[in-house]
Amino acid sequence: MGSLWTPDGEHQVERPGPDPSTAPADGPADDSDLALAQAAEALGLDLETMSAEERAQLAAELAEMARVRAEVASTPVAEVLTSYLTRFFDLALIYLDATPPRFNDAAVVIESFRAVLDTVGGDLGEHEPVLRQALAQAQMVFVKVREASEAAAGATE
Repeated sequence: MGSLWTPDGEHQVERPGPDPSTAPADGPADDSDLALAQAAEALGLDLETMSAEERAQLAAELAEMARVRAEVASTPVAEVLTSYLTRFFDLALIYLDATPPRFNDAAVVIESFRAVLDTVGGDLGEHEPVLRQALAQAQMVFVKVREASEAAAGATE
């Protein structure tokens, strides 16, 4: 049994295992075979119809996913959040650069960026000042693009 965190708290979640009545008589040879069988089932794949090459590729992909997850888990949260917040900055600029600018979408992204910084900024260590500068820059770009858009609209009337 695992758990799932939500804003309302942590909830216990049952993880369904393979149905023993449908398992082959000889069963998986080891834990890696069991993991492969469970992953295939979760993906809606039938291992029995897969070639050895397809099974090997699936196993390699699962191993790569596990490696990436372990890498992310070993990365300090401040670095991970900084990476995501930098993408918020980029996304806001993309919306402001659209033709016509997508002000509502940019505002949602900028406000989300601000809300995260206001909530956990103190936990971001040395990254916080840089992110606050990026937020201020995104806000300034928003205002400048809005003013330019309104001036252009006024000139065409």
